[in-house]
Amino acid sequence: MQTIKSGEHVFEIVDRVPCGYTIWNIGKNMVDGYLPLCRLKAVQPFQGGREIEVDTLKAIKVDGAQIILEAVGGGQNTPEQMEAYIKRYRNAKPGTWSYKQVRRMKAALPIMRKFAWN
Repeated sequence: MQTIKSGEHVFEIVDRVPCGYTIWNIGKNMVDGYLPLCRLKAVQPFQGGREIEVDTLKAIKVDGAQIILEAVGGGQNTPEQMEAYIKRYRNAKPGTWSYKQVRRMKAALPIMRKFAWN
């Protein structure tokens, strides 16, 4: 098993997004060139909680990982979620957050389609 360390966290290197995992939106707090993946804990401390299992972290080596991390800031963490967002906000007005987010997602989608999901 190959791993990398980023700060206090250790990530197992994988070649696909495993079932039950999502992109962990930690922005620039990740080793450059790697996309961090996490799994939510089965029991959350409160309704709507997003606590993760830090002992099961994974990462995919991806050219353009930071482009993806910039695009997932709104909670759309899969290609399907991004495509739905782009469709919904395709007519967003320039200068709005939605307009900028659509541009980020359009840049991220081709990269995200290069690796397997589940």
